[in-house]
Amino acid sequence: MTTMERMGESASLSKLLVALALLASSCSFITDAGDTASGDSVETDGGDVDLASTDPENSDSDSDNNSDNNDADSEDGEGASTTTTAPEMPAPQWEQLPLELTLIAEYEEAEPIALASRSGTTDLYVAMRSGVINRIEVTFTKGAGRERISTSTRAVLDITEMVSTRGEGGLLGLAFSTDGRFLYVSYTDTTGDSVIDEYDIDRRTEAVVDSRRELLRVDQPFENHNGGHIAFGADGFLYVGFGDGGSAGDPEGNGQDPSTLLGSIVRIDTFADGDDPYTIPSGNPFAAEDDGAEEVFLYGVRNPWRFSFDSVNGDLWIGDVGQDSFEEINYLPAATGNGVGANLGWNAMEGTSAFEGASEPEGHVPPLFDYPTDSSNCSVTGGYVYRGELHPILEGVYVFGDYCSGTIWGLQVGDDGVAARELMVSSPRNQLVSFGEGGDGELYVLQSGGQILRIEPPEAGADE
Repeated sequence: MTTMERMGESASLSKLLVALALLASSCSFITDAGDTASGDSVETDGGDVDLASTDPENSDSDSDNNSDNNDADSEDGEGASTTTTAPEMPAPQWEQLPLELTLIAEYEEAEPIALASRSGTTDLYVAMRSGVINRIEVTFTKGAGRERISTSTRAVLDITEMVSTRGEGGLLGLAFSTDGRFLYVSYTDTTGDSVIDEYDIDRRTEAVVDSRRELLRVDQPFENHNGGHIAFGADGFLYVGFGDGGSAGDPEGNGQDPSTLLGSIVRIDTFADGDDPYTIPSGNPFAAEDDGAEEVFLYGVRNPWRFSFDSVNGDLWIGDVGQDSFEEINYLPAATGNGVGANLGWNAMEGTSAFEGASEPEGHVPPLFDYPTDSSNCSVTGGYVYRGELHPILEGVYVFGDYCSGTIWGLQVGDDGVAARELMVSSPRNQLVSFGEGGDGELYVLQSGGQILRIEPPEAGADE
């Protein structure tokens, strides 16, 4: 779940994650990467993995999903600098901000993969890859000037019998309608196909199982690059990210084919239209044209392992997992339509570089930022723009990371350019599965070892 992408050639994703969970039990839940913050441009050295991409493909012969898949190819990227498509901003104040990860919940035998909040409550909802959604009841109290969190968890929905976790499959995403009345889930079913379902949860603490309504189903040709993230935009429409269908190098050419939902982010109105389970928004780029699927909002993505909308201005941010050379972050401002109809380049482009000698597509929208895969970094985990209150200095900074290295970055766009820096906190290697955003704008980290952690100032979780 991408970052599910590059695991090990012959090892299945489930076996690898079990092993990682065992390793995680010996690791500290709170880590400090203060010695990794850079004062200039970020430099990386990573491999190639991403939970949203168990690449039996990418490993071509080695690994491809959450660990060291690109060892053979990564040496070329060793020591290479990250790149942006805008000038570097002066060193931002937030790059030296002390942070830590505070454990708020732990699932010893589960794989948390996505987190969402629901309108009107402080509770958090966590999707487990196996097919279970848990509600974390969060209570915030303040004492001695410190905010403390107490939690309890309850199951909201269990669809394990409908879910397959083969390859990069599983329950991969969840979202609530803007009014909190409906719960949407994204998963791969027992045949390996991607499915989006709706459940009624109005005025309840559990989903109404009998209310299940299937909205969308997409055939998956391979067991990797499912994408699977879902989120509502400020326009009230549901956005769904699909990878290119898998294998290596996009053999079916789905990324550059807007007539398929694979390799794209689609947008639908969840209200039924007659016999159709959803409606096509009139502003979709191919809604009135024959050269693309009506549902497609933008295309040219390889495996979008987490995208999000800025809760303040609606800007769209996408973390797209690369093949062997580059991981990328795409920035699509709301002021210009969030990239409606945009071609993000795959499989002609990987990051800002041509892929295997291809020509750059006409109208290609390049990423704002990319970084090389190497012996450390290899599978981007997209995040969120920070809009909470614990870290005022981080206001407006996009926080994301890399599954393989566990490095967490901040990325900020300003009038005078772009700043990309490592933050002074990190996650254990091969565990940074996903980020989540609470209703209060605070950010959470999900680790494959079963931990849910909140990004906090050092004193926030300290003992008196």
